[in-house]
Amino acid sequence: MATSTGPAHSYSNTGPSLTDYTSMMLQMYFEALDQSSMAQVLDVGPVCEENITFFAQRVKRFHVCDMFLRLNRNRREGLPSKKMWKHLDYAPHSFDGINLWDFIDHINDDEIGRLVNLCHTLLKPKGMMIVTSFEEQSAPSQINSFVIQDSYRLIFRPQNHIDLPWHYRSNRALTNMLSEFASVKSFLYRNGVREFLCKRD
Repeated sequence: MATSTGPAHSYSNTGPSLTDYTSMMLQMYFEALDQSSMAQVLDVGPVCEENITFFAQRVKRFHVCDMFLRLNRNRREGLPSKKMWKHLDYAPHSFDGINLWDFIDHINDDEIGRLVNLCHTLLKPKGMMIVTSFEEQSAPSQINSFVIQDSYRLIFRPQNHIDLPWHYRSNRALTNMLSEFASVKSFLYRNGVREFLCKRD
């Protein structure tokens, strides 16, 4: 999949501070999930107790696979990136929803193609995926969890134990990367968070 991408950046101790925000995309995502009392959701992490509780109260089954932690371990141990995909070895059409957060900001173009194709396969027909990414000027100085609060408000929690490069991609590049989905809606918040809501055909 041909895409444009900027150079990878390393995190430092300085950078823009993130402010919490209310996610309209997350609300739309949950409204779609609420149509099925049997909904199953996959979250790629980082693991967050509040999010586990939030989803457990709203869907039948909530799976967490912390791909940030696994990617960080692979990089630290010098393992090939393809090794990490074995952790997402679920059966096709297993999930009604997938939470991707900003994981795509930390993998290269080839890996994004693999991830998007895998998520498309894992979702049931009409399944939804929510993706977040940061604008270049708003990239945080460290990895953060997106922690869900009441009324779809999101706050950020630093994950200092994870050290991954960050890649900037334009809105057009990200939309192209997600073109395997039947529809993609996007929204940019004032703090530079970009959200994409994808629906499988």
